[in-house]
Parts: sequence; structure tokens; C-alpha cells
Amino acid sequence: MDQREQSTGDDANEYSAKHARDFMKEVRTLRNAQVTVQIDLYSLAGQLKVPRARTFANEGIGRRLQLIERAVNNIYRIYPLNKKTFLTKDECIDIAIQMHAFVINLYALFDNIAWVCILESGQQLAPLKIGPFKSESQRFFPKRLKEYLAQETVKTWFDDYGKLYRDSTAHRIAPYLPSRVYTAEDGNRWQELNEESMQTLCATVSCETRHEVDERLEKHESIEREKESLGRNSIMMALSLIGDDASPPIYMHPQLICDWGLAHELITTFTEAMREQYGWSKPKIPPIAVN
Repeated sequence: MDQREQSTGDDANEYSAKHARDFMKEVRTLRNAQVTVQIDLYSLAGQLKVPRARTFANEGIGRRLQLIERAVNNIYRIYPLNKKTFLTKDECIDIAIQMHAFVINLYALFDNIAWVCILESGQQLAPLKIGPFKSESQRFFPKRLKEYLAQETVKTWFDDYGKLYRDSTAHRIAPYLPSRVYTAEDGNRWQELNEESMQTLCATVSCETRHEVDERLEKHESIEREKESLGRNSIMMALSLIGDDASPPIYMHPQLICDWGLAHELITTFTEAMREQYGWSKPKIPPIAVN
């Protein structure tokens, strides 16, 4: 693990102490709420009459909800808000793996809910016509669920973020966490060092002695160490930052919290809407705390 400490300072690439406390408070709140949402979902699954609808509720929505929670917890474990040392490249890749699982399963919650609604209604649709915002599917959604999906904030999230990140992960350029971010000064210095490093490593010197080779390699390693001391950990994730596929970067830690909260809101609305539609009772779930 890279134990070198990054420089500190107040800018857009560092959370304030208050923000860090608020984010962790929200994570604890969501962890506690997760248990209630999961129990509520499994209770609804037991009320469903169509076996395949129960399967989609338990093994589709239920599994995905667990994966979403685990992905968030893993990212916060790998990259805690108070991290002072540099993230390694492997840690950034591990975060990307968790992020890919997160965005795919979050998006798929919407599809799984559409499947449950259609299956429980006793209807059949071609798979390509099944989706949360497809008119063919919405005919079989409970009224409250349709009203929720019609909210501008939900539609905007789905169209401008959820679908974009899901489609990019599955088909185009997947989200990633840059290993470093640089000020203009550090960026220019990194470019200078990188050029010097390549020239030092690839220099062609005739009749070079062993001692001279060792000196050249030592110089190269020294340059690389200075390169690695520049910059800071990024707190923003992105798809691509250049070319036609460029998209604005997003603050990673708070976005995960917002999206996890949306998953809870979506599932709770779905379970309430289904019980209202079919006249099923709501389970009595006592307050539960897991932290």
C-alpha cells in the first residue's frame, strides 16, 4: 500500500470535516434503513401470488439491493473520507469494480420492479417492451408507482444519470476514479518529469559502463518518485474526460449516498403501491439498528 501522504488544503477536491461527518451519518442511516427495506420487500414477495413474480422480487430486487449496499460499504472502506495517504492504482481499480456493480444493479432495480408488476398482473409482454418508463409496461403498474416514476426528479435522474452510467458501463466507457488530480503547476511539473524520465530510461549511450547504467537507472527511479509525490487523491468519478464521450465528473462519495437512498425510496414506493393495488396488509417491522 502506498503510505506517502498527499498534500492538504481547502479546495474543491477535499471534503470539509463537516461534510465528512454528515456523509458518514447518512451512511449509518442507510445501513439501518436497509434492513427494514429488505424485510419489507421479502414480506411483499411472500404476498405475491405468481411464482415467477416472487422469484423476481426475491432473487432480482432482493439480491441487487444487497449488492448495492455492499458496493457502497466497500468503496467507503477502500477510500475512507479521512484518507491521508495516496490511493494506489490497484485501489482505484477496486473502486471502479465496485462502482460498475453498483450502477448496473441500481439501474436493474427499475427493470426488476417492472417485471414483478407485469408478472403479478398475469400479463405477458415481450422482454424488450418491459421497462419502468415503457408505455406497454406502465399499463400494469400500480397507480402510486406510476405517479412516483412520473416525478421530474426521478425521470431526470434516470435519463441523465442512471441510464447514462448503466449504458456506458455495459456498452461504452465505464466509470472510473482517476488515480490522481493535479493543480496546473503540479500538472506541468509532472509532464516535465515524465519526459525526463522517458529520456533517461531510453537513452542510447555507446560503450556505457555498468556503473553508468546503474547511475542512469537510479536517476530514473528518483524522477519517478518525484512524479509519484505530486497531486492528490481524486474525490470525483467520471466516464471520460476527453473527446466525444466526455461527461462532467461527479463527486463520488455523496453520489453513492444519494443513489442508495433512491434505491430505498423506489423499493418502498413499489411495496406500498403493490399492497394498495391488491389490498394486502403491511408488515409490522420494529425499529432495527445495525451499527
